[in-house]
Amino acid sequence: MKKIVSLLSLSFLLGLAACSTVDEDTNEGADTSDDDAEAADSVWEEIQETGTLVVGTSGTYAPVTYHEDNELTGFDVELVREIADRLGVEAEFTTMDFDGIQPALRNGQIHLAANDFAITEDREEAFELTEPYKFSYGSVIVRAEDADRFETARDLEGVPVALGSLTSNYAQFAENIGADGSAYDGGTEAILRDVINGNRDAYLNDVLVLQRTVEEFGDDRLVVADQVKYHATESVMMMEKGNTDLKEAIDEAIAELHEDGTIAALSEEFLGADVSEPADTDEIVGLDGE
Repeated sequence: MKKIVSLLSLSFLLGLAACSTVDEDTNEGADTSDDDAEAADSVWEEIQETGTLVVGTSGTYAPVTYHEDNELTGFDVELVREIADRLGVEAEFTTMDFDGIQPALRNGQIHLAANDFAITEDREEAFELTEPYKFSYGSVIVRAEDADRFETARDLEGVPVALGSLTSNYAQFAENIGADGSAYDGGTEAILRDVINGNRDAYLNDVLVLQRTVEEFGDDRLVVADQVKYHATESVMMMEKGNTDLKEAIDEAIAELHEDGTIAALSEEFLGADVSEPADTDEIVGLDGE
């Protein structure tokens, strides 16, 4: 009988130990979640303490972010510098491939991503987004002889088109519209050469970026097909999910820069137009191709 009691006691103790283990694991999970939230909330405090806002950008997307005389500049770059100045910190830029910017944000390499990111559902779910600071839409560069070939963006179905990145909203549009998209890693010159040579029939991107690209490339065999309008965009900067204090600080700075005309002036300088107000969306095909 004593032996049976001992076995029962042992079973009871083991059961307690098992319950204790589950509770501890559960508590540890909760603590980890709380720690993550606290870490996210403390990012803005750390930036204020160090005086440095680390920003990820490609540096290869003129006139938004590019190098001139070995100095990083562009619409987004100079806007970030204005934001940092309002926040009383210094902007420290880290250049990387466009497709590497979002992973860098997730793993904590950078505080802020600035590269003309349009608002998408996926980005809203994965990151904190600032208030919009640039409003535009997409268009295409084509050969001058094909200037009237495409009446609307829907005519791009089945057409071989060039893209700057497979993760861009323009790549998503190309897929939705049924275009034959191909991404280029070597910058816009290779893209434009392929359009001229007939390897691609169009290059998809932001209309203002395309206009400046054609102007600077200086080859009258290429034009922007102005009648092709698609995917009205609202551009934002992105932060890791949960960095709400940093988002609020940057949003406040963006609001001030909207109000005092700084954003309008920078967009006129780099993009050749005021992009600080929503674009006229008449006849603009949506991102889903409808």
